[in-house]
Amino acid sequence: MTLVNDPQIWTLIAVFSTILIGGLTLSSLWTGRAITAAIGGVRAEIGGLRAEMNAEIGGLRAEMNAEIGGLRAEMNAEIGGLRGEMRAEIGGLRAEMNARFDAVNSRFDAVDSRFDAIDHKIQHLDRDVGYLMKREFGDPETL
Repeated sequence: MTLVNDPQIWTLIAVFSTILIGGLTLSSLWTGRAITAAIGGVRAEIGGLRAEMNAEIGGLRAEMNAEIGGLRAEMNAEIGGLRGEMRAEIGGLRAEMNARFDAVNSRFDAVDSRFDAIDHKIQHLDRDVGYLMKREFGDPETL
């Protein structure tokens, strides 16, 4: 008592296989579309985060540039002030040293004039001693 013959069995197998393969195909397509939509959403989120991060980084860059510019201006002002103070101090030291060198030079000039006077006196003394030697002991060339 067979209710189904061989061609009918093969037809039923083909119909069920077609329904099963069609269901798997639809399931795969819907899963792929869902995944594609999810990936698109993730891409949109990443793009939004990228824009936010770029905006924040740009703001931080502007703040840092402003701070660095302010510090640069402060440092230049301080360095300029120190440069002026150092030049004034060096100028004062130069004037003081020149005054002291002038004082030393004037002392050397005074000592030099004393040496000249002593040299002049020694030359006269040498002449006088030579005259006394000739007078007392006679001319050494004649002895």
